[in-house]
Amino acid sequence: MDLTARINSVAPSPTLAISARAQAMRSDGIDVISLSAGEPDFPTPAPIIDAAKRAMDDGKTGYVATAGIEPLREAIADDYARRGRQIDADQVVVSVGAKQGLYNAAQVLFEEGDRVLVPAPYWVSYPAQVKLAGAEPVTLDCGIESEFKLQPNQLERALADESVKGLILCTPSNPTGATYSAQELRELGAILKDYPDVAVIFDAIYDQIYYGGELSADLTAEVPELADQVVTFNGFSKAYAMTGWRLGYAIGPSEVIGAMGKIQSQSTSNATTFVQYAALEAFDLDASLLANRRDRFQDRRDLILSKLDDIDGVECPRPEGAFYVFPDFSHYVGAGAPFEDDMALAEFCLDEAHVATVPGSAFGTDGHLRFSYATSESEIEEGLDRIIRALPES
Repeated sequence: MDLTARINSVAPSPTLAISARAQAMRSDGIDVISLSAGEPDFPTPAPIIDAAKRAMDDGKTGYVATAGIEPLREAIADDYARRGRQIDADQVVVSVGAKQGLYNAAQVLFEEGDRVLVPAPYWVSYPAQVKLAGAEPVTLDCGIESEFKLQPNQLERALADESVKGLILCTPSNPTGATYSAQELRELGAILKDYPDVAVIFDAIYDQIYYGGELSADLTAEVPELADQVVTFNGFSKAYAMTGWRLGYAIGPSEVIGAMGKIQSQSTSNATTFVQYAALEAFDLDASLLANRRDRFQDRRDLILSKLDDIDGVECPRPEGAFYVFPDFSHYVGAGAPFEDDMALAEFCLDEAHVATVPGSAFGTDGHLRFSYATSESEIEEGLDRIIRALPES
């Protein structure tokens, strides 16, 4: 059978591929430290696990509404009220992870001939999801000099192209941890509101892992005039250490949310029922639990930055959210350097230092490596020490 051009235009996720290779090495008895996967090493909070058990015992294991159970959608709406947004439950759709929601949004918002702005460094799935919708991703390079953030003049120039129908914005960012302040979002929003036909995908999955406070800034809360053109994405995977539970959600205009539900009705139908009931507990957790985990992540961030400072020629901005750093290793790659490109450097780190990282080119920015510090302090320290010992002179 012949595969379609659509699927042949998309590469597998490099982060998952590297994690799989690292796991295969471990299976062969090799001591590999993984600084590649964006998965917290904390356990899912016990009240959520207990609620899942109760839900199963209570028979909550059948089909429910595709868009999600009403109590969960209402809880999400109530939670967003504290972020300065008043939304109704019918503006929420619950999905099988935020990734499915992002895919569904691309399917209902973009089509052939559309161009979608994707600031780089970007999460690896954004361009692929745009391509799978038949549209064209347009990379906007946001380098280390701008702390990996899209600048207003850069956005304004890109929007001069009338074929641009979308923008994808992630804060705090995967892979950089860069986080837009409220003022920065207002500056971008002031431009976007003059382009009402441009849909904005606002990925806030890391908004509770923010080192400047309880929550990072929300685009629509800062610029309410954008409510009809922004779809916000969030979920339970990162802050609540529920990656394997696969539960996310989207918030946006009712018409768009309804269309996303229609797509979902023809793919997975509802997200797992007892998981939805369990997630209700997340909104009643003691605030100190997330605060303590956030403090641990911040300590790990400071540790990994201090280790990176020991590597000559490496520069790394201090991230304000998520659990990634994105250091510039261009001193070690390219003509006259030890490694041809960042993929060769990442392979060296895995093969010689037995440390799994992800090359920056996977995120649209060459010459970098992404490290996840969603692991123990001892693994972070040992992993960076191994890389430091293994790296050749540049």
